[in-house]
Amino acid sequence: MSTPVEFQRHIRLAGTRNLRDVGGYPAGDGTRTRWRTLLRTDALDRLPAASQAELVGLGLRQVIDLRWPSELDEAPSVFRASDAVRYNSIPLLEDDPGPGNTLADIYRLMLDTRATQLVEIVRSLIAPGGLPAVVGCAAGKDRTGVTIALVLAAVGVPTDVVVADYMLSAELFAAEVADEHLTDWRGAAVVVDCAPETMREALDHLERRHGGPATLLLRNGLTEDEIGRLADLLTEPDPA
Repeated sequence: MSTPVEFQRHIRLAGTRNLRDVGGYPAGDGTRTRWRTLLRTDALDRLPAASQAELVGLGLRQVIDLRWPSELDEAPSVFRASDAVRYNSIPLLEDDPGPGNTLADIYRLMLDTRATQLVEIVRSLIAPGGLPAVVGCAAGKDRTGVTIALVLAAVGVPTDVVVADYMLSAELFAAEVADEHLTDWRGAAVVVDCAPETMREALDHLERRHGGPATLLLRNGLTEDEIGRLADLLTEPDPA
């Protein structure tokens, strides 16, 4: 699908590797997701002042950090004490699930045990001043991937499109980047696992076990009106 030049999906900012816009996706009934409204990212711990200012200039009003507390202590977000945007820590896992779990296991674990946190994320997005927002974790792939997949699916984005969005992380990590701020592992060429079947299985599990994204959110406290507000805020008529 084509992307307008003024709205490139990958937002290239110093200090980030995987900062992306999830706008422009079909959302059913002649709508699409809004550009520059919901972003997804890797950790925002190394952004220089110019990158921070550019994000704020794009309209950013909230940062939702999905990392667990130890990660926040080791690599705090540059926005943690910001006066310009709201910083919201919502750990999507209680701790590192460990090497004995496959990615598919971890994605199911998040959907099965962290629904309360997923509802909290949605409520944060639809709160006054909650958008535009950026949601992120360490690589912007797994915890962020499950969260963004749930949100996109909840507003009507088709499975194939959600899966394709998830897979973009592998492309963005594939080549070494010249960024003096990324002196950690993110600066190197990294092979990350974004197999389409992994996200597709997670979405299948979401349907089979939880009745789909809206039902999972409703069963854990969200209301129909709140789901409707999420769709209103994240989608718009598709001019195409």
